[in-house]
Amino acid sequence: MGFFKRNAFKEIWALSQVIALYGVGTAVAYSHPIIATVLLALGAVQAGWLGHDYVHGRGKLCDSMRYMPTLLNGHSVEWWTQKHSMHHTFTNEEDMDGDVMMEPFFYLRHPKESGRPDSPMRKWQHIYGYPLLSIMYWLWRSHSIKVAFRERKWKEIILIGLNYVWLATCMPWQVALGSVTLGGFIVGSLVSATHQSEEIMDASSAGEYVDGQFRSTRDAETVFGPLETWIWGGMDTQLEHHLFPSMPRYNYHKLRPILKAWAKAQGILYRSSPSTTIIADNWKTLDRIAHQA
Repeated sequence: MGFFKRNAFKEIWALSQVIALYGVGTAVAYSHPIIATVLLALGAVQAGWLGHDYVHGRGKLCDSMRYMPTLLNGHSVEWWTQKHSMHHTFTNEEDMDGDVMMEPFFYLRHPKESGRPDSPMRKWQHIYGYPLLSIMYWLWRSHSIKVAFRERKWKEIILIGLNYVWLATCMPWQVALGSVTLGGFIVGSLVSATHQSEEIMDASSAGEYVDGQFRSTRDAETVFGPLETWIWGGMDTQLEHHLFPSMPRYNYHKLRPILKAWAKAQGILYRSSPSTTIIADNWKTLDRIAHQA
């Protein structure tokens, strides 16, 4: 059915959107700074999703575009790949998946369950949790610089350097700061949404890989139309992505009904909820753990 085949038009269209957002955002950075901030933030979000697709993908196109997010977003592909591979391999597994071990900033389980130290911050996490997600891209940038220099990844060092030169010379500092912060908030809100309120397991209870993915992942059903689906950038079909990570993201929605039918035939729970419910459930998780004695 050609699910793993890349469509040239869709690839060009996706990259063109990123270039347009960055180009127009940079062009109006001094004359219309608020508009520029939003455009550049959306450009960073879409560049991140597209780069995610390239890193997971196979073939000459993906290999040639692998370092696109390093240039456009200042993120080390080598550092992110190591981190992300652990998440894919051990999704929601304690002591393995860093995405569910974010103490002391976020507690997804009570310290008595996780065995990790408690913090006075925990009781406030439902208040500061979502605003704090805005530092996501800044954290990724910090880790990227540290790893690139430590491991002497000169190609990445040069590309990251070019990104900072662009931020420093092509826009007011407020636009640079605001666009990275807003982009990080959007990505942080979405990448956390489809896993963190689901089952968190230890190695002994994780089961087989496919079983673990169904138990730890929930698809999002977008409720605000094509624009919201575009902002999600394929992360709304998170289960399909985890089961078939090298598949182009624009084919996941075609795969979804097939996967649903297969899960039903196998007696496996296919987890899917409206995007608004998923976001609310994430906040409820933070709130519930915050108020546990």
